[in-house]
Order: sequence, then structure tokens, then C-alpha cells
Amino acid sequence: MSARIAVALSAAALAAAALTTGGDARPSSYPSAMAVLGHSGATGFASNPAHPGRDARGNSWATGTNPAVKSIYLRILARNPAIRGHNPNFAQDGATLRELAGQVRHTIALRSKPQLVLVQIGDNDIRCDGQDASRYSEFREGLTTQLETLAKGLPKAQIFVVSQWGTLSSYIRAIQSLGLGVRLEHAGKGPCSLFAPGSGALVPEHVAYVQRTLNGYAAATAAACRAVPTCKYDGGAARRMTVAAADLGWRHQHLSIQGHAKLAAIEWAAIYGK
Repeated sequence: MSARIAVALSAAALAAAALTTGGDARPSSYPSAMAVLGHSGATGFASNPAHPGRDARGNSWATGTNPAVKSIYLRILARNPAIRGHNPNFAQDGATLRELAGQVRHTIALRSKPQLVLVQIGDNDIRCDGQDASRYSEFREGLTTQLETLAKGLPKAQIFVVSQWGTLSSYIRAIQSLGLGVRLEHAGKGPCSLFAPGSGALVPEHVAYVQRTLNGYAAATAAACRAVPTCKYDGGAARRMTVAAADLGWRHQHLSIQGHAKLAAIEWAAIYGK
């Protein structure tokens, strides 16, 4: 699957009822160390207009240091100064469950053991070949294994798994508002291409496929988290995020600084209820 389709799927998540979370308990205190694992959604990729094709980890919704984003890390830092500098970001562009396994090992090996581990994964495991539904169980089992390994290696840590950001309807409206040229950038004949080549018209069959696929992977993600007592799923909070054109970065496939700030606020409320 192309990187473009994989990333577009992150933006093409749809509004849906919240899925059952893993553990319901919220952290009793603010951690003195944290980490984030996953794909380019957590690296700040394409969020810096001056360097659009690069990571900008300072802009990450999770561990970034840009005050404009007000990341999870900065929000914790304001409440617990002991966390300063203990915010490694192991996320990798294009990461799948295979890369997540290595990130888990690095996290467990940290000298300053994280008490909060954020996980943002799944987009690049989607292949958009018309057969994604046949792989939901495989993905659930693989993610469960990695979360169990993480929980065993860091028994005192709260694991928090985030859903894919953005409702499908708001993402489509944002792309449409940017004109035909942008729609054509997202056009194609594959089942995950939302717009038709040439005309830029929305393809209902492809929209339906994306919805089914994202729902399936979201359910698998929630189930994997439920299997691990120290894991909490965000209940689809990120999936309910309304996306505006200004929330999208370079090529409209990743979040901008504004988009990272919006996601940080959503996930903060999901973790701490504030």
C-alpha cells in the first residue's frame, strides 16, 4: 500500500459511537516519565511549513515542546516538573506492527521507566487491496501481543491507545473546500481513493469501503486494548474530531500545528477527563 493511502486513511476516520475502552481507571497522578510509540501521526511529520516533507517532533500532539500545540507532555510538565526531558518519541514514519515491536523493546529498556505510554498505530497495516476485512483478527492478535509485552515490561505504566483522527465527513468537506486540484491529488481507482480521477467527484463506493475498513481496525484496536488490564483505549475520541482545512499539513494527509493542538486537547480529556 502506498504511503499516501496509508496516511490518508488516518485522516479518513469517521464519526462513530465510542467503542468500549480497555481499563476505565484514569491515572491517579501525573507521570514523571512518558513515551509515545507508533507511526507518523505522532512524529509531527509535514506540520512545519518551512520543512513540509520532514518530521517535526516538537509539534507532536503527544510529546512535542511547541507551546502552540500544548502537547500531552507540556500539559503534564505544567503539573509535574519532574517529567522535564523524560518524553522520548519512538514513533516512526510508515510504522506497522512490525516496527512497533522494536519500539516496545526500546521503551522497556529506558532507564527512566515511563509511567504513561501513548500508542498510535494501525494506519500503515491497512493495505487497501479489497481484502482488509480478512486481516482484522490478525491485526488484533498482533497488537494484543505488543501491548502485553509492553505491560509485562512496564507493569507500573498506564498504556493509552489512541484512535485514528478525524471524522470521514469533515475530512471530505475539508478536502473539497480546497478545490479541484487538491481533490485530484487524492484521486485514484483503488478502493481507498475517495475521489475519481479526472473529475474529482466523490466515489461513494470507496467512501463506504474506507468506513468499513476503519471501523474494522478500530474494533480490533479496542479489543486488543481490552485484553490488557493496564491499557486504556480513547473510546474513539480522536475519530470524532472534526477536521477543518487549517488542521491539515502539507499535502493534506497529516495534521498541521493547529491539528496537533486539537488532537492534544482531545486526548488530554480522554486520558485525564479534564
